[in-house]
Amino acid sequence: MATQIEREKEALHSRVSSIESDLSSASGAISDVESKLAHVEGAMGALPSRLTTVRGRGYAAMGYLEKSIDLLTKKWTESAPLLKQAFLNSVQPLTAQIRVLEAETQRLRTEIDRGNIASSHVLASRLSIDASSLRARATAEASKVSTPLNELVTSLDAIERDLNVAEKTVELFSQASFPLKPEESPVLAIEGKIMKGEKNNGTLFFTNHRFIFEGKKEIVLEKKFFIATKKKIERTVLIEQPIGALQEIYKGRVGLIAWTGIYVRFKPERRLEETPFDVKGWEADIIARFFNYIIGGEADKDITMIKGVTVKEEAPTIKITRCPNCGAPYTSEIYKGQTSVQCEYCRTSILL
Repeated sequence: MATQIEREKEALHSRVSSIESDLSSASGAISDVESKLAHVEGAMGALPSRLTTVRGRGYAAMGYLEKSIDLLTKKWTESAPLLKQAFLNSVQPLTAQIRVLEAETQRLRTEIDRGNIASSHVLASRLSIDASSLRARATAEASKVSTPLNELVTSLDAIERDLNVAEKTVELFSQASFPLKPEESPVLAIEGKIMKGEKNNGTLFFTNHRFIFEGKKEIVLEKKFFIATKKKIERTVLIEQPIGALQEIYKGRVGLIAWTGIYVRFKPERRLEETPFDVKGWEADIIARFFNYIIGGEADKDITMIKGVTVKEEAPTIKITRCPNCGAPYTSEIYKGQTSVQCEYCRTSILL
């Protein structure tokens, strides 16, 4: 008989677990939509000030951000009252019902432990039906709020991703050892590792005119008992090329292990080796996207619009430029971002 009772208890505890799972799912559906509402409201309030800050620090790329934020703000302003009201009227009240069933489920556990098998079966049957019904209702009501909210979240995530890139870019450019040239504007900066030579860690910088890789080394200045007590960061420009001198940037495997990175291929006449960089997978996609954004001329258009100044068109072309020293013409390709060339005859530097 004792064995039979234990089997009954085990079966009842299994039903309790199923009831608790349904209640947990119901509670999770409510919490999820509540968290999304709070996230969107907080993030929407911060977007304009975040954009103002990066613009104030000289970041003029991604000129579409102003319009995107305005459109999303308008959508949120129109939909927020309805979504919040739907949550307060149809979703949040279900939390109280969940708490009641959770208390009854705890009472069921106590009845099972006391050996009240018959009454436990009755209570378990009722709670199973109630919990399953409440889970379905909570999921359905939460979905009515979360479905339109998810569309806002998708747009918000895209804007936040680009704002994060802009914020990180201005931060890294502020630490760089090189100055920007006239009419030059920061577009992208990504931390990475060059996978040739000494394989330095550093930062890949892209402006509307140049591609620069700046290596970074930590120099120990003082030690005490073999422990570094004073250090400094030494930054050195290892690669600097006009942006137009890059033929392509593509994503690929870097190193012997399946690390994700990018390969920078220069135009043949530059006589530079293809250079791999170790970066994160999503960063490789960002780099490829922004390189095309710069080469296609969209970056210059955005910078012109945001800064309100004229950016000189510098698409690759054959220009007839004469040497100020010997008068010989310079007829090779002049790349986008190039500011000087060398005379092919007397080797004098020609400013463009």
